[in-house]
Amino acid sequence: MVVVDGRTDIEKLQELLATGTECSELDFKETLDLANKADDLHFVKDAVSMFNRYPGGYIVIGATNDGKPSELCDGIDWKQFDGARLTDKVRGYVAAPYTVISALHEIDGHTYCLVCMQSLENGLPAPFTKLGQFQDENGKNKVVFRPGDITRRDGAQNRPIEYAQWTEILARHDAAIREDESRRINTLIDKITLALGEKGKTPPLVYGMDGNALTTALSACLEQDETTKLIRFVNQIAMEFEHSDDAAEYLTAIATHALSYGNDEVYGRTVDALYDRYFSMNQAGFNADDTKMAILVSCYEIGASIVLAKRWDLISPFVNRVSPKCGQFYSFSSWIRDCQVAAINAGKYGRNGDGTLLSMVLEHIGNHAAIIPEYPTFARQENGKMSDAEEAVLDLLCGFDFLYCLCVFVVAGGDSEAYPSCVAFSEARVRSVEVKVFGSNDEVRRKLLPNNTDADIADGMRRLYYLISNEAMHSSRFVWGFDTAGVIRPFLDANPAPN
Repeated sequence: MVVVDGRTDIEKLQELLATGTECSELDFKETLDLANKADDLHFVKDAVSMFNRYPGGYIVIGATNDGKPSELCDGIDWKQFDGARLTDKVRGYVAAPYTVISALHEIDGHTYCLVCMQSLENGLPAPFTKLGQFQDENGKNKVVFRPGDITRRDGAQNRPIEYAQWTEILARHDAAIREDESRRINTLIDKITLALGEKGKTPPLVYGMDGNALTTALSACLEQDETTKLIRFVNQIAMEFEHSDDAAEYLTAIATHALSYGNDEVYGRTVDALYDRYFSMNQAGFNADDTKMAILVSCYEIGASIVLAKRWDLISPFVNRVSPKCGQFYSFSSWIRDCQVAAINAGKYGRNGDGTLLSMVLEHIGNHAAIIPEYPTFARQENGKMSDAEEAVLDLLCGFDFLYCLCVFVVAGGDSEAYPSCVAFSEARVRSVEVKVFGSNDEVRRKLLPNNTDADIADGMRRLYYLISNEAMHSSRFVWGFDTAGVIRPFLDANPAPN
């Protein structure tokens, strides 16, 4: 799975290359010369076909079909892939306001161009308005597309739209209409909610309210210490979770808001409700991959909020909740790892270290205003770059991921019980938590792992850092292991491994 989030930064490029295969949302091209009419028209067809399949996709120029560096890029004119020029080129053949975003990156001395095509929100495809035709080396006319043709990306190919696909296409259009109407209704609800708050009454808590109204209501209840009311709402949502995975978003919002306001009772009851749903699902022998994926996303969102709130004491109890037994004997030491494995096996995202998981969570947070109250919205990327809010939240996600793995390795032991998804991103994103945990002041370390000695923590850190460093090296991603913060190696030296 590829998350089409509009990003064109180098970490996004690494994420896409790591997938190692083309799909509906991703196309690799070994080389491209837009001065050649055939290449030019085929690029237009590729781009429009991706635009026409919601939510869009990426083209990586300079990579083989398996994401490896191409040997056919020598002498390529990289300036031809300027986003504005590509946009003009595409719009010359369709009457839709498609916008192409592109960025050049260099990895290990090899240049790539990352091109992003995000679909229009209504999801409607655009037909070609002009003939796309060139002459081959024999002077014969070759038609790439004709006026009225509607093509879209299907797997690794561009195909004409078929009758059976219109139901899917129009479903997105209908969803956009419903979302617009929902926004109108929710604006009215928001005003009512605010009015109730002005009169000194806490707003109602209702399953199904939109993110802005939910944030307003939760904040009012927490500010006025309506703990009983909030716990009743948690219990209501827990029952809804039996029927709809959307309930996970509400539990997440309650937990993150409780963290923001320092209400440990509500936070604890909410996390317990999330875990209870996870455990009972397994105990009943019902392996719901979608539910585990929803719980996994919730765990990372709550984890990011824990890091934001600097509640180091909450991380280990949160992540070190065991799974039910898998078969007769084995169980995961962390429910998070169980959910990761289930999601990967079900094809929810690619594999352990390709970065897709964290990108999915980041995208989910950006689309749901109530998830992290301190970051209610993300500004849409300009030129493929992340906003400051996105950068901050991605740092929180990477920081939590790092601490989750460390706590599992220290408390549970073994290097198979947790996998660091942060390996797909720069080590700089976890530098802040590295300094807090391994710096000379041990206050954070004692809160993080109060029942473990520095020798225990050093042992777990060695195994974690070995795993991260090897994964980064073998995957040709960002280099890890040089201790850029300058705190890990002194800590390990002070706590040497036993002979």
